[in-house]
Amino acid sequence: MTRTRRPATALILALVAVLLAATGVALDRLRGPGDAMGVVAIEPSYTFMPVAAPAKVAAKPKAPKVVKRPAAAKIACPGLPRVGSSAAVAAKAVVPRVKVYDRPDGRVSRVLTNPTVEGQPLHALVHERQGVWLKIQLVSRPNGATGWVRITNFAQYQTPYRIVVQRCSRKLTVLKFGQPVWERPVAVGKASTPTPAGDFFVDFITPMRCCAYGPVMLSVSGFSNVIFQFGKNGTGQIAIHGTNADWSVGSAASNGCIRMHNADVTALSKMVPAGTPVTIVD
Repeated sequence: MTRTRRPATALILALVAVLLAATGVALDRLRGPGDAMGVVAIEPSYTFMPVAAPAKVAAKPKAPKVVKRPAAAKIACPGLPRVGSSAAVAAKAVVPRVKVYDRPDGRVSRVLTNPTVEGQPLHALVHERQGVWLKIQLVSRPNGATGWVRITNFAQYQTPYRIVVQRCSRKLTVLKFGQPVWERPVAVGKASTPTPAGDFFVDFITPMRCCAYGPVMLSVSGFSNVIFQFGKNGTGQIAIHGTNADWSVGSAASNGCIRMHNADVTALSKMVPAGTPVTIVD
């Protein structure tokens, strides 16, 4: 008869229980009903913490696709036009009344007064001479109108200067014998009241008393094509003058006149005489 060694069995079970306790397995799952020592399995104590689901990282919004717009094309202004290199011929009336004819020995179309209605000496730009007749440019509508006068009514003289005003680049250039010698920024007429283009001349130069027109004005023989009266008695004739709105120089801001910085128009008035040709272009 084989003897059962219970103490040895109990010791082995105790060791197994310790090992199983370390691994978290209950001994009573292994223990059989015939265990004489009644070993109680030790259940290890654990605190179970719920594992939070990883937070969803919001996807970075995609940067909007930048569409490069083509740069606005710069307006290319025409260059300075070529003008004649010879001196211009001007004339100053020497009689109080000048008859203007439609042609040499033709019909009298009008009579000019000297001084003019503005109280200024009567000047003219001479276009042509035929014997004792001069073809002069008139200060009247339509722009560029001409007529014939007797040579004895005027004293002729020459001026080497010409003024060119470029509306697009808003620039005034003085040329001497066809070569640029002086250049300054100007304001020209705005879109609704543009400065008229064409070939004109300075018909008189006069100081101004105050304010809106600056210290001096060079009257130009051109007339606005959209304004037929400036102020109370104005006829829509344009001029080169100073301004009390100095900020406007360099822009399209006037009613058709050409504005300059006051120091610039003063210098211009001392440089060119009445009778100087004025060309206004784009």
